[in-house]
Amino acid sequence: MKRRISFALLALAIVRVVAPVDAAEPAPGNVSVSAAWARATPPGMTVAAVYLTLTAGSQADRLVGAATPRAAMAQIHVVSETAGLARMRPTAGVEVPAHSSVTLAPQGTHIMLMGLPRPLVAGERVPLTLQFERAGKVGVEVAVRAPDAAPLAAH
Repeated sequence: MKRRISFALLALAIVRVVAPVDAAEPAPGNVSVSAAWARATPPGMTVAAVYLTLTAGSQADRLVGAATPRAAMAQIHVVSETAGLARMRPTAGVEVPAHSSVTLAPQGTHIMLMGLPRPLVAGERVPLTLQFERAGKVGVEVAVRAPDAAPLAAH
């Protein structure tokens, strides 16, 4: 009986040592990206918005740009409301504090894709490269959802 318990404890210790770090937790100084999604666009629509969650490790970082081969241009945009009127405008970046997450979501900060040569189709996965001040370029795949689908949850 003691051998079984000892073997089980040894096996557990080995698994703990060699098990990969949880992918949702970024390495110190890095940023991880999760729950990246966009809504499918109707024919003729040349713009779309991408939403996602950014999580920083032990160092703060700043999202400063984005690019995708699926659009002529990608910009970080912020939505603000003044006197009941919503306005969308480009912004220079998004701060991601150390040990924190920031979610880019509908009616708020998002990545605007402009100059889409063809619509985004539900089920499609769109490559997106995010540019950070510290972490550099981080690639992610954006899940295209049906227009009425619920947003993806962050892990």
